[in-house]
Amino acid sequence: MSFHLLLGGEHLVTLGAVRAVAEKYPDLHIIHFDAHADLRDDYLGAKLSHACVIRRCHDILGDGRIHQFCIRSGEKSEFAFGRAHTDFHPLSFDGLSDCVARLKKENVPVYLTIDLDSLDPSCFPGTGTPEAGGVTFLQLLDAILTVKDVNIVGADLNELAPMLDPSGVSTAAACKVLRELLLAIGR
Repeated sequence: MSFHLLLGGEHLVTLGAVRAVAEKYPDLHIIHFDAHADLRDDYLGAKLSHACVIRRCHDILGDGRIHQFCIRSGEKSEFAFGRAHTDFHPLSFDGLSDCVARLKKENVPVYLTIDLDSLDPSCFPGTGTPEAGGVTFLQLLDAILTVKDVNIVGADLNELAPMLDPSGVSTAAACKVLRELLLAIGR
């Protein structure tokens, strides 16, 4: 079984990967870790933006196949859309274990997208859109270990902006997350 991993900057890179993976796996689900809902229909007039990427993925997959965690920022309309059309878990990883158990039982293919700004900016300041109140590094690693048993067919890690963190701590954190992700779901 193949596994595809994309390392990106801006979260919009996820869209192309999801399009390709959904072509091969029409029953694809997405597990999404992020500070932002990314469910806007458009952002500053553009339908292709980091702020719209999960909405565009929803256009491909439809209702009930996107599972969002850690979301703590978005417009009111994004939160309403998320609650109506996705499996929406704001602020934390609460509900992740139940989601994973369900997806594992159904044995559906899963694409995991990790926006590193899901981490609190105190431990990950090197991102273009930091949001206070994020999860800790260890909580993110625990979440990765929680999802490792589902049928992950693709993943991405995105939104590191090293030039915004001269200390290098964000780059170190991203590298560690990448390493642990590969160890957890490597085949």
